Amino acid sequence: MKAAFYAGTTGLIAQQNAIDAVGNNLANMTTVGYKPEEVSFRSLLYNHMYANTDDKPLTGYGVKEISTGVDFTAGQYQATGGALDFAIQGDALFAIQNGGKTEYTRDGQFGISVENGGSYLVTATGAYVLDKNLQKIQVPYLNTTTIDTDTLRDQLGLFTFRNPSALAPNSSNSFTATAQSGPATAAAGATNTVLSRYLEGSGTSMVDEMTDMIQAQRCYQMCAKVLQTADEDEQTINSLRK
Repeated sequence: MKAAFYAGTTGLIAQQNAIDAVGNNLANMTTVGYKPEEVSFRSLLYNHMYANTDDKPLTGYGVKEISTGVDFTAGQYQATGGALDFAIQGDALFAIQNGGKTEYTRDGQFGISVENGGSYLVTATGAYVLDKNLQKIQVPYLNTTTIDTDTLRDQLGLFTFRNPSALAPNSSNSFTATAQSGPATAAAGATNTVLSRYLEGSGTSMVDEMTDMIQAQRCYQMCAKVLQTADEDEQTINSLRK
């Protein structure tokens, strides 16, 4: 019966994590530039079936949830007319400085931070937007009130990764480079362009997420049933020993 307990318990944990991921994706249906997290599973194989054979095949009980990365499929582009709204056509990301660390985002809904007489481009959370040299960007003006949108657009730093789906998501709709994603490199202008006065919508698909939610809930119920049945069998066995 221990195998049933292991299988049921690990299944419950894995499916709960999958449900949490779906819930987070659905909660960000309207978040600008949001990229949904993808989840898959792998078997827990840890015991040798036949110790005296050369290949020593493995067996195990249960399953583990693993994050397979982030889906960077482009969302829909929406015209906003905002002078500080930008969207990327291509697979590049904006670079930002958040808490002294360099992070990357597809969220181009920017604002202005006035400091010591200078105006700096920032994200909605207050992180500095960086240029191609990873320096803070001072907002240019055509006159005292009108932002020079074209010059500002050209100042934005765009960066790509060898494996962007392996970037680590942060809570502020941004990502951190990992060993699997590879380091950031300056994006090629021919394949990545910045649209001014546009924003990229969330990449979350309601239909896909609801399908994943139903599947995870059904699997969760099945794992709970496995545990219930195993517990009832244990009670029956223990009663026979008395």
